[in-house]
Amino acid sequence: MHTTVTPPIAARTASRPIDRTWSRWGGTGIALGGALLLAATVVEVTLWDDASGALLPLFTLLFLASTAVHALAMLPLALGSTGADGITGTRMVGKAALLGFGAVFLLNQTLYFVTTYGSPDGVDLSLIGWLPLTLAAAQLVLLLTASIAVVRAGVATGAARWALLALTVVAAIVGAVAGASGDVAVVTVALMSSCVTQIVVGLVFVGARPATSGGTV
Repeated sequence: MHTTVTPPIAARTASRPIDRTWSRWGGTGIALGGALLLAATVVEVTLWDDASGALLPLFTLLFLASTAVHALAMLPLALGSTGADGITGTRMVGKAALLGFGAVFLLNQTLYFVTTYGSPDGVDLSLIGWLPLTLAAAQLVLLLTASIAVVRAGVATGAARWALLALTVVAAIVGAVAGASGDVAVVTVALMSSCVTQIVVGLVFVGARPATSGGTV
């Protein structure tokens, strides 16, 4: 008489291939975007006294490239390769927050460039003076929401699980410094610190080991 023995769950369970789209492409995008923005911030120092200086074309290239790369990095970070295997897993709030952050960041950076360098005489902000602050606040709220979703999802492990939350804290501090200080040099140093943090966070994501997704055979 043969007795059928049910194999233990571990024997009937196999791990699905780990998707690293968010880690590789999202992380690379954040690191590259941070590096481009850091270079743009350094070049912008030469434009303090003359917004139409000789290095304006270089600044324009670096700044707009960093903006585009950062915004695009939110796609693999939020969606992965299938739309359901990003850094927040299946949490729709987290996905929406990451994609929303990318859109608002793109709008905010573009607005800054246009109002500061887009026209020889500058742009009158009297009617939309509230918009930059509103967009900055929206960015911070979306980034915080996404950070919490990343922590709760547990897709990212180790330092990567907390990296976006750390970036949110740095962004909040930089925003507070930029809003409170009238010293351009202080604001620039704060912005450079934020760029360095972005590079570090991106590299942490690239080197992350995403949690294994289990599945029953």
